[in-house]
Amino acid sequence: MTDKAHVVIVGGGLAGLLLGCVVATTCRDRLSVTLIERALPEAPEESLDTRATAISRGSKALLDHWMLWEAVSNEAKPIEDIHVSRAARFGSAMLRDAQDAREPMGWVVENVLLQQVLVARCEAEGVALLEGREVVDFCATQENPKLTLNNEEVIDADLVVIADGAQSALRESIGIGAIRHSPSQFAIAVNCETDGADCGVAYERFTSEGPLALLPIPNGSSSRARYNVIWCAHKVKQAALLKLSDDDFIGALQAEFGWRAGKILRVGRRTGWPLGKIAARELVRARCVLFGNAAHTLHPVAGQGFNLSLRDVERLATVIATEAGQDAPFSSVERLSVFTDMSRKDHEQTMGATSQLAEMLDSPSPFVDGLASLALSTLDLTGPIKRNVAEFGMGRR
Repeated sequence: MTDKAHVVIVGGGLAGLLLGCVVATTCRDRLSVTLIERALPEAPEESLDTRATAISRGSKALLDHWMLWEAVSNEAKPIEDIHVSRAARFGSAMLRDAQDAREPMGWVVENVLLQQVLVARCEAEGVALLEGREVVDFCATQENPKLTLNNEEVIDADLVVIADGAQSALRESIGIGAIRHSPSQFAIAVNCETDGADCGVAYERFTSEGPLALLPIPNGSSSRARYNVIWCAHKVKQAALLKLSDDDFIGALQAEFGWRAGKILRVGRRTGWPLGKIAARELVRARCVLFGNAAHTLHPVAGQGFNLSLRDVERLATVIATEAGQDAPFSSVERLSVFTDMSRKDHEQTMGATSQLAEMLDSPSPFVDGLASLALSTLDLTGPIKRNVAEFGMGRR
């Protein structure tokens, strides 16, 4: 490597790749950046198996600032309105922006497109992408952290950004504990195709066991409307849904969601996972920073996870750029802890709001059940409150 300070990012998910892009772009003359990732996913060929991410207006502004939005904008699916409802209960609301708004409320972008754009930018900015590698030993007790890879290569770093996921092995290896909440809900992700109008409406439907969300996604060569479905339920129901045939699953989904998006014609491959919450007790140690899902996991309701990570990228990139100008960059835990101070309020508000929203309507009491329906009906009639809810979803803080 060079005599520049060396930042190593462990984990090449969307958050890690984006951080690598931004840091390499803003600090190219002062830092070298290495990103380690076991495997970057490949694009499925003409199937319903692609996964997608919701991008808020605030996140789009950041991507635009980093000159990344143009590369994905043509393939981004606009969200014009958000329809919120409750299964088998009265009350619904249509969230939309002011009539003179010049932009949609948000966009949905396929993950593989985002990853391809971020990988290309990382390569253009000189990030060393070590794909097919994983860390088998991590020593953070010396002056500079050392990472040993599965090919026996040893990397010295001035700063290690730990972004290796919710079950982070590196987080545990440096002794940072995490607050864990056992899951009450389990998720299913699947894409579907319907015969309904493709009008850019996202749907959030609250059932007795958790939220059911349909995000409009680009339809590629198909003329049908397509949606990315996240269906949250209790463990027994989730397990039963995963075992159904496609036809039976379509019937169950149609019955739970209704017909507002049209008749569901087909579905792609289903995947499931538990929605346990994890929050690291610390974000910073000597020359180490926890990032992305290694630092916190969010319930997928309202699609806030990646949008929070984008704001974290902006904050951490600012701290890294400041450190790059120091005589001994990244040597001070106190200076690195500025990232924690900058992030704390946003983390608490976003994680708290998504958790409360998901849990409030999970098998509610009769009182909460009735109150929720009344609140949803009132929301549809109350302009200022409705705008505040919409602005939270659009990433305005």
